[in-house]
Amino acid sequence: MNLFRRNNQASLEDVVRAILHELSGSSQNLGYRSRRRRLLVDHELVASSETVRLALSVLDAEGVTRRGRRCLRRRAYVNKGPNFAIHMDGWDKLKPFGVSVHGAVDGFSRRVLWLKACDSNKKPQYVARFYMDYVKEINGVPMIVYADRGTENAITRDLQFALRWNHLDPFQGLSSFIYGSSTRNTRIERFWRNMRDMCGHFWINHFKDIADMGVLDTSDNVHLECVRYCFLLLINHDLKKVIRHWNEHRIRYNRNSESPSGKPNVLYFQPEVFLATESKLPLPTQVDGLEQEYCIYPPARGVSMEFDTLASCIIREQGLAYPPSNVVEATELFCQLIFHIDHLN
Repeated sequence: MNLFRRNNQASLEDVVRAILHELSGSSQNLGYRSRRRRLLVDHELVASSETVRLALSVLDAEGVTRRGRRCLRRRAYVNKGPNFAIHMDGWDKLKPFGVSVHGAVDGFSRRVLWLKACDSNKKPQYVARFYMDYVKEINGVPMIVYADRGTENAITRDLQFALRWNHLDPFQGLSSFIYGSSTRNTRIERFWRNMRDMCGHFWINHFKDIADMGVLDTSDNVHLECVRYCFLLLINHDLKKVIRHWNEHRIRYNRNSESPSGKPNVLYFQPEVFLATESKLPLPTQVDGLEQEYCIYPPARGVSMEFDTLASCIIREQGLAYPPSNVVEATELFCQLIFHIDHLN
């Protein structure tokens, strides 16, 4: 019947060239069966499944192993050392109760660089103050700063541009500040998850409890100022403990991550142990002028001068204790202040 086995197999050289072309594109995660189909449809090359399987085992050995473990190729986060890139963002879970938190994390070591609670994390002068305090602390400038497109980052962005303008590396000047979404700013976003476990969840629940009891009215600005006056110092004290505990804890090894494991403080201050180098760059001479013109410290108690004066008068007249030493005393003080303010008229 003139039947015979098809004998139009493509040459091994053409098959290898087509597979290399496919591996450089979006189909790099395909197995040998799908790869063989692509060679036939897209490249008009006939190859046996065994030929494609053996070729892939040589040309993409890592991909074959990864597909055997049912793992996709994930984007690798690259960071050359401490201060190569820092990630900063605000945490708004306490904002309905009048308290905002701002923080920054070093991308290489995951060390927390600052963590501050204040009346607002949307004021550019506050964020610029946190940034400049850090720059003065390390006596240098980080190579790259990652942040979102919030207006609170405008002054910090300009300060980073100015401090990095005369450097000669590839990220100097306008390339030294990178905007990105939350999904790209993963270092600080992942830290917020840990911070919520370490202290944030407690404060969220506490403020929700006193709001549910009708003591706190989150729509009243006077109540929100009173929250900051009574609780802000305690919250910042908790945040300092979070920084200390986080920077001294050990980050476990993760086979799917390119970042080194270990304690953030050790990774940050001794990068040479992990075959990395310090990436900060020298400061120019005119830092003090920039700092005085564009940076403002947030109020220590987080309230206006008028409310501070009023609350101080009530505390003095009623013989109340300030500052509170724990959350129970702070809650009692909050109730007393709200009661007396409501009865002023």
